[in-house]
Amino acid sequence: MTHCFSKADQQNLERWKQKLGHTPEEHSLLEKWIFVHAAGVLFAKKPGELIIMKKDMFGLNARACMEITGSFCRSWNLDHRLLYDNGHSLKIILFRTAAVDRRIAAASKKILHCVLKYPFGLDSALFLAEVAERWHASGSIPHEIGIALGYPLKDVWGFMGISADPCSGSCGWRIFGDPEPSIKRKQRYEKARVLASQYITAA
Repeated sequence: MTHCFSKADQQNLERWKQKLGHTPEEHSLLEKWIFVHAAGVLFAKKPGELIIMKKDMFGLNARACMEITGSFCRSWNLDHRLLYDNGHSLKIILFRTAAVDRRIAAASKKILHCVLKYPFGLDSALFLAEVAERWHASGSIPHEIGIALGYPLKDVWGFMGISADPCSGSCGWRIFGDPEPSIKRKQRYEKARVLASQYITAA
């Protein structure tokens, strides 16, 4: 199965697998779960992934879940941030800082600053801090988080009703305008998750 991964990915997989061999079972199980859910970020150039982690997953409390998430991210050179805690589950984004920075830089400044009222000088840290603050204030996920999750910007703006592009379908998120780039992107992300699932099953 490892021949499906790049040489660098194979090396990371081997190091990670060896590390898991020295961790308690519940720790290993949670890291494997995260691995599958974060596969798009790891292997398909997805800038970030939002994972929803129940606090009793694998018998672990919230603190343990966050510590293990941090351990996983250190193994794979990812960043992470807790965005929302509703008392029952943790909403955590795993991301690559440089990739999210690029997405923010590519987004319309008029929409970000004039329409959505985000502060100037945005980078990944400031953007995600603002997303977390708005989520806590409203109790609802800010839809502009799609910028950091790698959704096409046309689909993010269309879903928010900011652009005039008509809805043209769905591929796990609602598509607006030309569906082809959205479908191709979704297929790339999904292929990575299938590959990660197959790796875990075969391991």
